[in-house]
Amino acid sequence: MAAEDLTPSYYMVEDDDSIDTHIAERINQFNWDPDGAGAVMALFPVDWTGAEGELVTLRENGTVALDLDGTFELPEPFDRGTPRTMITTTGMAVLKPNHPDNQTIESGFRAVGIPVPDVVRAMNAREAARTGDRAALRTFVSEGLGRWSGWSEPVSTALLGNWADSLYNEGQLSPGAVDQFLAEVRVINGQLKPIWLRHANRERVRLLDAPLGDGMTLYDVLSGQPAADTSFEGFDDPRLIEIVDALSEEDQAVTIARSRPGVNSWPEAARVAGVPQPEVVGEQVRRKVKRLANQLTGRSRETGDGTGDSR
Repeated sequence: MAAEDLTPSYYMVEDDDSIDTHIAERINQFNWDPDGAGAVMALFPVDWTGAEGELVTLRENGTVALDLDGTFELPEPFDRGTPRTMITTTGMAVLKPNHPDNQTIESGFRAVGIPVPDVVRAMNAREAARTGDRAALRTFVSEGLGRWSGWSEPVSTALLGNWADSLYNEGQLSPGAVDQFLAEVRVINGQLKPIWLRHANRERVRLLDAPLGDGMTLYDVLSGQPAADTSFEGFDDPRLIEIVDALSEEDQAVTIARSRPGVNSWPEAARVAGVPQPEVVGEQVRRKVKRLANQLTGRSRETGDGTGDSR
């Protein structure tokens, strides 16, 4: 078993002759008059696709910016070939590139006591999505976003969107870009959600094979020709609306509850609806719905043309 490496994962720059001091001086000079993104908190090379080997600065407002004009160009031997785990901060702490605690950009931030910025975390996850690193994506979804594994597909899809374009087009990426990415995740998750888990008019969408008891389903209720009244909120088909409108408010609540997934009987529906004497009321509503459905079907057949006179 290898001995644990107890040496610090970074070293402090104290020697005035050290080449690292020059980097710190550049940071201090810049921070006397920083740009709109604020003072520089850290510098680190990245290998994000499209910015491989570029030096990135973390600003105090959470923005990351490419060192496009070479203001903070790393001198030898800390040139752009330096491992991405080396970070120089205003405290003049430099990570040891080969230290076991410094294997990623994020671990480098933690080693020098800087919280991992959301933008950096998201960009690292974007790179994982590009390269198919599923383990890193799972970690980002669960630890970075606090979501369960079912969000992996919408997250990975959104990561590959255009939310990070400003880093390449304008040279910087603000925390607002992460908000844009998260909004896209929610949209995609909604698009991927099965139709029977969606809502419309504050009501859950119901499948036509939703059971109503006695072998009857919503499809059976909706088999007649539409009636004129479409006023009942929560149902789109006027044939079902005609039946529900003929019920009392209490009976309506029981009928709606009966069509919900997991409700397997009319008494159970009555309990879900919160009505008194659910065993009795549930059976009464079952009979009413069945009778109304039969009446609706009978009227449709009597007309011969399927118009279903509802007077």
